[in-house]
Amino acid sequence: MRTVIIVSYWFAPNPAVGAKRFSFLAREFTRLGYDVHVISHESRDWTDWKTDSTLPLAGHVYRCAEPVKLPLPNTGLLNRAVNAVLRRLLAPIGWEFLWARVAVRRALEVAPKLPQGVVIATSPAHAALLAGARIARRLGWPLILDYRDPWSAHHWPRWRRGAVSAWFARRIEARLVRQSAARVLNTPAMRDSFETFFPGSARDRNFVIPNGFEAAASASPPPRTGPIDIVHAGEIFKGRSLVPLLRAAAQLRARHPERPIRVITYGELPQFERERIAAEKLEPFIEVRARIPFSALFAELQRAHLLLAVVGEHMVYSTPYKVYDYMAAGRPILGLAPRGAALFDLLAESGAGVCVDRDDAPGIERVIDKFLALDFAQARTRVDRYRWENLALQYCDVMEAAAGAPLPVVHDKAEARRA
Repeated sequence: MRTVIIVSYWFAPNPAVGAKRFSFLAREFTRLGYDVHVISHESRDWTDWKTDSTLPLAGHVYRCAEPVKLPLPNTGLLNRAVNAVLRRLLAPIGWEFLWARVAVRRALEVAPKLPQGVVIATSPAHAALLAGARIARRLGWPLILDYRDPWSAHHWPRWRRGAVSAWFARRIEARLVRQSAARVLNTPAMRDSFETFFPGSARDRNFVIPNGFEAAASASPPPRTGPIDIVHAGEIFKGRSLVPLLRAAAQLRARHPERPIRVITYGELPQFERERIAAEKLEPFIEVRARIPFSALFAELQRAHLLLAVVGEHMVYSTPYKVYDYMAAGRPILGLAPRGAALFDLLAESGAGVCVDRDDAPGIERVIDKFLALDFAQARTRVDRYRWENLALQYCDVMEAAAGAPLPVVHDKAEARRA
């Protein structure tokens, strides 16, 4: 029996994006004959996030919590002062730092009963990479670093990570990269950035395996007459905006009064976005709805004419997880992103939709016009490669390659203790 220890801070039934990737992959690994063991957090935020009952729960799951939850509750002057200090000290790693030690201890309690295997650590939270590296080193197993987002290998804006914390993060991560037998990155753009920041990493051990989707039964297509519903799932974060699309909707209504466009977003709009929309008198073209359980949201996605994905300037390396949910829904995707964002390549390669420069107002109008004129159909043979069962097979190749590789040799015992 082949053994896999997965270190993932989030796991099913928590609906955070960090839980979804390996909740599905753990199930697929189990189907393929691997003995899967997951070290995860106790998911203290379930009360805020609720739960997602559609996520599979596979393998042996061990949940553990750090002795002190950070940041401390903001209930007093002392706690606020401690949080202010810790925010700076832990900036290179994150608030989850204390969880890493507990996760290592839990994994080493389980591992003596297991045959030789591999350790996969997925980030963020970056503490999972620290924990995975320690587990792999103690067991003598090969380590795979799995990146859903970059850690230090990205030009983060200064408001998000200052120069000092970036310096420390780079050196911490560099030790883990040297120890690892393979790295898995979420997009080709992320791999390119990673190799720029870590040129010494063996490029033939840097793999790209994106997120994926669960196949779903097809639904009836939306009506060909009447209003056009463009649906966006999730919140609008800093650096993203619906305003360019709403401007296009206003222009298109004048040309196609029989097919007025309505943008529906599930999730709160930040105040600055509401103010921008109001300033341009675009409120008639948007409907803001509260978040709903995923099963209900998915039904709305399948009824939509177009599904919207928006990327900000600080996330050009990535593709929003909702894009894969959109693929499962089977409706065409309209992407709005800065020029050069990874979303352009994903939608073109998959045939799932079209991405437009978010500042290209005429381009947005032209794309929607094409959707109005034609019955867009996904190229399913290309989209299906993003199904979890197919991605798991790619991941198995990575695990087998890592397991067959010579383990990294640590010549400096002091470095081994620091890593």
